[in-house]
Amino acid sequence: MENPAVSALLRNIADLLDYQGVAFKPGAYRRAAQIIDDLPKDLKLFGMKKELMELPGIGDAIAEKILEYRQTGKISFLDRLRAETQMGAAGLMNIDDLGPKRVRDIEQILNIRTVPELIEAAKAGKLRQLPRMSEKMEKKILEGALRSQDRVKRFNLTDIEPDVQKLLETLRKIKGVVKAEAAGSFRRRKETVGDVDVLLAATKSSEKLAADIADAIGKLKIVERVVASGHTRIAFDLKSKLRVDIRIVDLKQWGSALLYFTGSKEHNISMRRLAIVQGMKLSEYALFKGDKVIASKEEKDIYTALGLPFIEPKNRTSELPEV
Repeated sequence: MENPAVSALLRNIADLLDYQGVAFKPGAYRRAAQIIDDLPKDLKLFGMKKELMELPGIGDAIAEKILEYRQTGKISFLDRLRAETQMGAAGLMNIDDLGPKRVRDIEQILNIRTVPELIEAAKAGKLRQLPRMSEKMEKKILEGALRSQDRVKRFNLTDIEPDVQKLLETLRKIKGVVKAEAAGSFRRRKETVGDVDVLLAATKSSEKLAADIADAIGKLKIVERVVASGHTRIAFDLKSKLRVDIRIVDLKQWGSALLYFTGSKEHNISMRRLAIVQGMKLSEYALFKGDKVIASKEEKDIYTALGLPFIEPKNRTSELPEV
């Protein structure tokens, strides 16, 4: 389903508009994102602009952006907003409990642009002078900033591997979980990693499954805290300060999702370009020819369909074998 990706992008737009101080529009994008999250079927079934606009909260501008994402894999308006956003703001908005409006206040009123500056100000009690800021909230933001600073560092693969394997063993025992693998730079066996993406395949994602996963994770001694929990994504920090993101995908999309989240970014771009040359489109959901799914269940099926040998994760760079 494209629903989670589209709703996440719309919320990203809302956050950046909030940061810029734009009125009304952020709420519209968040309402549209929630409508899409609550849809009982795939957004792709609403193929035409007119059909999208029949959904509550989806107007002309948002429908256009959904169609652009569907056709190109990106939203140019979002890219422009990101380009306009200061680098400092991007770092501050990664802090738990710190939204775009507070980031704007922190930058404009206190002239704080970096995480270390924010930590120093919070320790000195300076955040309390901001609008809608209490001592309790200041403490939460300080804790989030310290965690964010910890996550900037990279971890040696050999140091974190036992914790990741313990986590995978736990996840694979949960009823409803069919497959579980660590992706990203961990799967590519890089010497150091900044965080870990874990992909789960389930026959059906549900609130109960997400709750069962969060409960199992919370009981592990290696886990410090669960940061976010939803139907398709759960984020948490290990006591080592390593951030882990769990993403729940449909079993039928396992191969394409694992390929996408394993990377590298350059490898994914090369694969997508090869698919376009062959009249197809590759995304985290499947390899398509028109509306027909050519391959999605296993990574090797996608490589085969593109005329490539299977490429081991550690060798996934921008270079592809000649076909």
